[in-house]
Amino acid sequence: MNVKEIMKNKGLGYYVSAAASLAALVMAIIVLATQSWVIPRAAEGGYLIAVPLLVGVVLQVAFTFVPVRFASVLSVISYGIALGITINKVPNAIADYINKVAYTGGDFGMCIFYLVAILLITVAVVVSCFMDQTKDGKTAI
Repeated sequence: MNVKEIMKNKGLGYYVSAAASLAALVMAIIVLATQSWVIPRAAEGGYLIAVPLLVGVVLQVAFTFVPVRFASVLSVISYGIALGITINKVPNAIADYINKVAYTGGDFGMCIFYLVAILLITVAVVVSCFMDQTKDGKTAI
């Protein structure tokens, strides 16, 4: 398997999805490094956000070598789960910020960063679903 030949056949959709996966990897590292002080105490468990992000990265790496027609859909599902978990975890920090109290803790700015970054990653992968993954259109499945 020649990596240069594999990469030569990749379309624009693949590169958009790969860039989103790289951003997801960085975001997973950020989440794991900052979860103890960013996520409100009532909704702890930043690893629940990081795991679906890392699953999406692993899927992207796997589909680099085995082109599958609807591979990006699996990444959308994975990143969508991460987005849903993030949406579920940040409202306490938002409520604390709006009410100007520190009841549940958490960092409002970083929670919004989590939310916006994962939303952008998910949107990028959704967009890549509608682009060509390979230049010649050949897929394994």
